[in-house]
Amino acid sequence: MSLNEVFESIDQKKDESINILSELLKIPSIAAKGTGTKEAIDFLIRIFSEIGFNYFIAETPGNPVFCAELKNPEAKKTLIFYNHYDVQPEDPIELWESPPFEPTIKEGKIIARGVSDNKGEIICRLQAIKAYKEIYGKLPINIKFLIEGEEEIGSPNLPHFVNNNKDFVLKADGCIWEFGGKDSEGFQEIYLGVKGILYLHFKTNTIGRDIHSSYTQFVDNAAYELVWALSSFKDKNDKILIPGYYENILEPSEEEMKIIEEFNLKEELMKNTFGVDKFRLGLTGLDMKKKYFLEPTLNICGIWSGYQGPGSKTITPNEAFAKVDCRLVQGQDPDDLVAKIRNYLDSNDFKHIEIASWDGYPASKILPTNAFAKTVISTIEEVYGKKPVVWPMVGGSGPMYLFEYVPCVSIGSSHQNSRAHAPNENIFIVDWIKGMKAIATLIHQF
Repeated sequence: MSLNEVFESIDQKKDESINILSELLKIPSIAAKGTGTKEAIDFLIRIFSEIGFNYFIAETPGNPVFCAELKNPEAKKTLIFYNHYDVQPEDPIELWESPPFEPTIKEGKIIARGVSDNKGEIICRLQAIKAYKEIYGKLPINIKFLIEGEEEIGSPNLPHFVNNNKDFVLKADGCIWEFGGKDSEGFQEIYLGVKGILYLHFKTNTIGRDIHSSYTQFVDNAAYELVWALSSFKDKNDKILIPGYYENILEPSEEEMKIIEEFNLKEELMKNTFGVDKFRLGLTGLDMKKKYFLEPTLNICGIWSGYQGPGSKTITPNEAFAKVDCRLVQGQDPDDLVAKIRNYLDSNDFKHIEIASWDGYPASKILPTNAFAKTVISTIEEVYGKKPVVWPMVGGSGPMYLFEYVPCVSIGSSHQNSRAHAPNENIFIVDWIKGMKAIATLIHQF
């Protein structure tokens, strides 16, 4: 059975696909702002129903999860797609070259908030399925979609959904995750896992109110207290000093180490991208790769206290705040780390520093020898005509752990300058159409 007719159908319906995507991109479904949820759900109901999917809407304490299924009674395998209909806020609006929720085509690219992350992939996958079904009447496998509405705020209610819908999520033979694309040299990238994350909000109050700085010798300064606490978390050599932070981390297998050793992290490209001449601690080569793939992090995302306005105001602040993110590797548990951080603060006279809130989830990954991973890798090589770059794990995070024993692989249609989360987010139309052909081929091969 040839897929040429499917590919021809995908090409012929390019304009139709762009129109469908544009309609979705016009919906400002921003979880952080609580906008566009109903409109996005209504849109998904309509376009999935038109193709013949059965669907249900799973309510959660937050935004609902859209679930759809297309069954073939004769099929022996099931593929599930994980996506999200929420997008990042459009700020800073003044840096957009065109309105973020008015899709614009320029120089072969579609520009809009959410086109790369992640609405473009939803329509890419759906249109591939539609073309396959129209040519052959039915698909050779069962298809499921799980499209949540809170990924951009940390998926706080996805565990609730999975716990109440385990059959839908876990009765699958493979999962295609949300993101991916090509690197700066045009090679497709495949991701076999994600780091976990722990995100903490700290705050402290030291005195009843801000006071004149001439009295600073007599009272505790909230800014100093928080800075001292944060500076005690790790040393200048990047070693995290919280007792037990590195406990339970799983040792890499020989197979995994071989993958890491052979991986090209493209150091010079990163230097150019980051605007640096060298990396911290003189990191390079295998040491740098081991640190990136195998070690956890602890990073201050933001810190503020005291007067922030124009001019001078001499005060000793009574409040201070900080946000910290920790990228976790396999074996680390967010709950366990929060308890260790709390104990560390308490034992170092920082009991007054409060962990105001936190959220997080563990890491998840598979090996390239996994049968599903091998199918995805061979499919991408076939469609794009060259071997893909296979990442053993990406430094970012996502709730992949919830899929437990279902192997997850991340692929997509973006590129190195797709600007996800930033102004002028974009994808190339030609890459997006090629992505549809890759999905059709994967369905065929799987």
